[in-house]
Amino acid sequence: MDSGKQSLPPSVELDDPRAEQRRHVARLYGEAVGIIDALRIQSWSEGGLTIAQLRLLWVLREDDGLPVGALAEHLGVNPSTITGHIDRLVKQGLVRREEDAIDRRIVRNYLTDDGRVVVGAVLQVAGTHIINILKRLTPDELDRLERALSDLNRAAVEQRRDAQG
Repeated sequence: MDSGKQSLPPSVELDDPRAEQRRHVARLYGEAVGIIDALRIQSWSEGGLTIAQLRLLWVLREDDGLPVGALAEHLGVNPSTITGHIDRLVKQGLVRREEDAIDRRIVRNYLTDDGRVVVGAVLQVAGTHIINILKRLTPDELDRLERALSDLNRAAVEQRRDAQG
């Protein structure tokens, strides 16, 4: 029978007195991200892009010129999945393909100027949504959130570093 509680991940110790609080904070975080993501997804879909296409544009924004295989590895999907999305982005004029200057067997994918504009617009809309939400906080609440998110980001960086060895 489901008691409404989520089970603990294996990394959480059963005798940890803060385990319940961490689960509660994780649920709150998930709820906040879900609400904010719903607003962002709405603005993205109004632009005619799918989440998968936006993820590709985001990756190319950070690491322009990746071939399909590297994009697939970065996103954890099969290269054939990426190819169809890149085809559509090329047709939309948001991505261009170029042969690698050294190895012509490699085709690199780059954001076009229009692709950069689209990514910038999505970031601006998403930023506006977040700012409007943050405006509803009192100065004390905003200060606490700033400290908490700084702490969360630090812990996430440490976790990523530890996971990489």
